[in-house]
Amino acid sequence: MSEAQEFRHILVIEDRKGRRIVFLEESNYTIGRDSHNPIILYDYQVSRTHATLIRKMDEEGENFSYRLIDGDLQGKKSTNGVFVNGHSTISHELKHGDSIRFGTDAKANYYIVPSDSSIDLFNPENLDRISASRVTLTNQSSETMISKEENSSNPEDQQELIRLASFPELSPNPIIELDWEGNITYINPAASIKFETIHEDKLDHPILSGLLTEYNNRQGNLFLREVKIGSEVFEQYVHYLSEKKLVRSYIYDFTQRKQTEAQLKDSQSRYLAILKHISEGVFLAYASNRRIIEINDGFSKLLGYSSEDLSNLTLYNIVASDLASFNKDLTQVQETKQDLLEEYLYRRPDGTLVNLESSVSLITYQNKEIFCFVLRNPNKQVSSTQDYSNYLAFHDALLNIPNQNLFEQQLEIAIANAQRYQYLMGVLFAQIENWQEYQNQHPKDESEKLLKNFTQIFQSCLRTGDLIARWDEDKFAVLFPHIRGPRDPARITKKISSTLTSYLQEQTANKQVKLELKLSLLIYPIDGEDKSLITKNGLLSLEQVKISNPNYGATGFNLTPKGASLLKLENLIGTAVKEQQFFLCYQPQTDINTRELTGLETLLRWEHPELGKITPRHFLRLTEETDFMLPLGIWILQTATMQMQKWTHENISPLPIGVNISARQFCQPNFLETIIKILEQTGLPAHLLELEITENCFLHNPDYAYQILNKLSEQKVRLCFDGFGSGTSSLVYLQKVPFNTVKISPSIITQLDNNSQNQSLVQCMSAFCQGYNSRLVAVGVEKLEQMELLRNLGCHQIQGNLLSRPLPSKDITTFLNKGDHQLTNS
Repeated sequence: MSEAQEFRHILVIEDRKGRRIVFLEESNYTIGRDSHNPIILYDYQVSRTHATLIRKMDEEGENFSYRLIDGDLQGKKSTNGVFVNGHSTISHELKHGDSIRFGTDAKANYYIVPSDSSIDLFNPENLDRISASRVTLTNQSSETMISKEENSSNPEDQQELIRLASFPELSPNPIIELDWEGNITYINPAASIKFETIHEDKLDHPILSGLLTEYNNRQGNLFLREVKIGSEVFEQYVHYLSEKKLVRSYIYDFTQRKQTEAQLKDSQSRYLAILKHISEGVFLAYASNRRIIEINDGFSKLLGYSSEDLSNLTLYNIVASDLASFNKDLTQVQETKQDLLEEYLYRRPDGTLVNLESSVSLITYQNKEIFCFVLRNPNKQVSSTQDYSNYLAFHDALLNIPNQNLFEQQLEIAIANAQRYQYLMGVLFAQIENWQEYQNQHPKDESEKLLKNFTQIFQSCLRTGDLIARWDEDKFAVLFPHIRGPRDPARITKKISSTLTSYLQEQTANKQVKLELKLSLLIYPIDGEDKSLITKNGLLSLEQVKISNPNYGATGFNLTPKGASLLKLENLIGTAVKEQQFFLCYQPQTDINTRELTGLETLLRWEHPELGKITPRHFLRLTEETDFMLPLGIWILQTATMQMQKWTHENISPLPIGVNISARQFCQPNFLETIIKILEQTGLPAHLLELEITENCFLHNPDYAYQILNKLSEQKVRLCFDGFGSGTSSLVYLQKVPFNTVKISPSIITQLDNNSQNQSLVQCMSAFCQGYNSRLVAVGVEKLEQMELLRNLGCHQIQGNLLSRPLPSKDITTFLNKGDHQLTNS
């Protein structure tokens, strides 16, 4: 028997929202996280437009298939890729049964199934349905088995059975039909072969068991279940046809997939068990930023680090070899994807060094490249003259600590990281006063012993990750690569001063030459923004140290005037937080076309009882980089949300109220819970709170940032990308997060009238935000000319002194109650 039959194409999608079925009819579809896509995937790892489906007709123009393309039709690929049947693909013509994975979690299966109005296959309620297309396929004759127990004489039933018997394309997968009395009315060859006892077992067979008890699904619903028969696993799609009082099942064998998943899970468990117990030291580090992410017990035994010690360290903190050669080796591994076997020097927490054979390979996990290091031969010594020569180029032969060359390399790396991630760092220079004279009057062995003990005591005062180096004969340098504020290194330096001064006094108590310690502490970036300036200022400050100076005796070390001011400011901030010297001001935003207010930004201000008002530029960055911002940030959120709630009760039209969030706040593990709790406590609707974040929030852990921001968006909290145009301001962030607002940096606005590049940026962002349904706000607008230029460039919302300066709560309340808001040049 041969006749043309109709089929429909479906996607069975599974993501964090659940499992659902989409029917394909249109010529193309975009698939992704953005709500504008015809097919939406509910998964944080999915791109806004992750993939595209394009319908492809055959040469005769009678049949068609769908081609899946990674990304959109403009050539922009997805972030995490598209995988079909386990293989990464850019373009793939889909076939019946293909398994598709979008990134890490969201997945779909593609099927071509029979389509007829009397069958109405796969018609689940409460799902977004796209009506099916009708495409004819010509099939070969195929023998189809019909129930042995019941052969209906009804002509319509006979026609239905003949129609059902004409789908050879589905013959590899079992199809079974029951009536509502439990009689098998249809079974195809694949089902008869796969389930040999089904006619004898009837409703006791696992495939049929329980189907008639699902009364809730008898209104044309579809449900999906997993059936296990012995060692085999099946996925069964069950459709209840209420008009015909039939139950139809489409069954797919998932045994191999389940076995593969089980084997993979078992393999991962074995891998972790083996990794934990092997004697070789193994550790993993991200290829992108060299940050160490995991170590095994063997690594801890070899080098003495714990997992906690390495939580904030990079490869450069533990590798003591020539960094230029080391980076060259890593680049080679990344480019060639070939393993590398080399010997590198590693630094233990106590500063001692060990030469280890290192096998370096590159692996990929969740679309991220990771270096895997396997370390061996912990007792192997530096073997060759050349190796020893290389070692001495970067280390002090007597003390076995880095020398000036290695310190300067590490300082350059630390400055680059501090600049990128916007945090503070410290550098300490130390000098043993009268050391040369002491050496001349005492035996060499005695001097060397004193210096070695001095160095060991010095190291014991430092934190894991701090770096000590011998600068020259009587000087040392210490690098504090990441500090929360000046008090961190100041506290450590004071400990160093007390401990080492006592040691030197004890060792020279009965000596003619007295040794004394001079210390000078510098803070990046206020004492220098590059390596040469920091070292120059540090050595100059060291020369200016007068140990007899009363101020020096009080602290035990010298600070530059700027550093001293910063330390004083940090102490003042601590007092200001406790005594509630901070208050909030609010600056409005407006639509320049309608003159309607569109939002408010909350701004922190500080009034000291003696110093008066302290400008934000003097304290804001420091508060954001220290622990003070954590309680202060909660206070700002609580105060701002309560103020908006108060205005609402006073019948003032509610506006989104923006609150700036620092990267330090954002990275707190309870940040999401804190926001939700504050909204619950104050009663403010979530859509009236707008969190303003900068690109710094993405730098440390982009995946975490995307996850948290998308969860906040689900809670209806508004999101604002602040400071666009400063830094890198990558569009990737705007594509991966549903920002409600994008703010253009004041640095762009101040140079807008005479800078064509800035004008182009504003114009492009206007089109971008319009496409993503986000509002674009220009910040720092102070002149009518700027406003008119922004209007011509497509930016219609502004914030700045042209409308109003930041006002305290009482004054902004008066402002909000005014009906007319004049714009005046400042």
